[in-house]
Amino acid sequence: MLPQLPIEVTCPKCGTKYVAQVSSVVDVGQEPGLKSALLRGNLNTVRCPACAAVGAISTPLLYHDPQKELLLLFFPPQLNLNLEDRERLTGSLVNALMSTLPAEARKGYFFNPRTVLSMQSLIEEVLKADGLTDEMIERQRNRGRVLQDLLHALEDSQQLESLVEENRGYIDYSFFLTLSAAAEDSAASGQQELSERLLTLRETLLEKLSITLPEPLALDTPRSEVLDRILQTGDEASRRAFVVYNRPLLDYAFFQELTSRIEQAAPEQAESLRALRTQLLRQTEQLDKEAMAMRQAKIRLLREVLDSADPAQALSDRRHEIDVLFLGVLAAAMRAAEEAQDEAEVQRLQSLNETAMSILQEDLPPELRLVNDLLAAEYPQGTEEVLRQRRDLWDTDLIQMLDELAQDLQDQGRGEAAQRLRQVRDQAQALLESPAGESQDS
Repeated sequence: MLPQLPIEVTCPKCGTKYVAQVSSVVDVGQEPGLKSALLRGNLNTVRCPACAAVGAISTPLLYHDPQKELLLLFFPPQLNLNLEDRERLTGSLVNALMSTLPAEARKGYFFNPRTVLSMQSLIEEVLKADGLTDEMIERQRNRGRVLQDLLHALEDSQQLESLVEENRGYIDYSFFLTLSAAAEDSAASGQQELSERLLTLRETLLEKLSITLPEPLALDTPRSEVLDRILQTGDEASRRAFVVYNRPLLDYAFFQELTSRIEQAAPEQAESLRALRTQLLRQTEQLDKEAMAMRQAKIRLLREVLDSADPAQALSDRRHEIDVLFLGVLAAAMRAAEEAQDEAEVQRLQSLNETAMSILQEDLPPELRLVNDLLAAEYPQGTEEVLRQRRDLWDTDLIQMLDELAQDLQDQGRGEAAQRLRQVRDQAQALLESPAGESQDS
């Protein structure tokens, strides 16, 4: 096993200095769990003990997959290493890897690692070696498109029913995982309204399709308990669902626990556990590849838009690619810029986020745009002005929609927001019943 290296870190947020453990060599033959950490963006992430800020450590990285004879080397550009330092570090990393392997496993390609220019390029090379296909990427894109279409049709039950029937092949466990992750990303980036709409869509689809999802376990659940729960699943479909909804728990520590059980088990049971380990590794790898395929597409979109002469126009030209997954990538980029205290980048990304939200608002049906504007306006003067200015766009259907939304908020325990919507609903009802142009008392 390759040991982690201690490195002193200075928190960019609060300035606290602390020591963190990082991996400079990833050998997936010896430690398969590190591959998942790399693909999920969790490798060498650290948490400040003082303020809990999370960040990624920039360190040279040697990636090795013995089965595919893949040896990749990455030097973070911000380290500004000269040629001599690069050659010295390359030798040290390769020697560290070789020292942990038997002589027969040390092959010729060890002396010619392929250098990649960015962490994203490294991940893409890993995915290509794993057989990531254009079909997989296209399926993920279609899943994102279906999610966005369903979200737009949420208040139109007939259209929603039609879309569900047309796209049943995409609405599987992985789809619900994508939907839940998008809701979490939206909430984390302050887009609470979008997060709530996503969760409402999730519950609506579960009801329509009569699907029962497993309850995700807490992130601090002991890995021995996670393994016990998996062993208790009765069929392959239930096991896959458990894996999908508890993917973060199937980490390096989990597979260590499983390996320990194999070593302690009787021969027959050990064989069964080895088969389980193979199955779980295959399932988690497939999930990570699918998730990464879509994420990489959205990261490329963000980079291409930011690199254009007019980012706002470039994003508008590709408005069909803006969805909740893109907003999640954009939110993650903003958080990274904030943690790095890069004010110029923060402002650039915030401006792009405002553009994206504006484009999504334009694409909403008129009645939903009206509801969003009412929610954003100040009550009572601002909401009355919106209602009056767009009086020709609404009728009694708006009253019903506001009633339903208020009830949904009440059911979610958000009584204050529900009360606000009911006030706007009463305001709209009064305008319907009053002579044109007559102002309403609040």
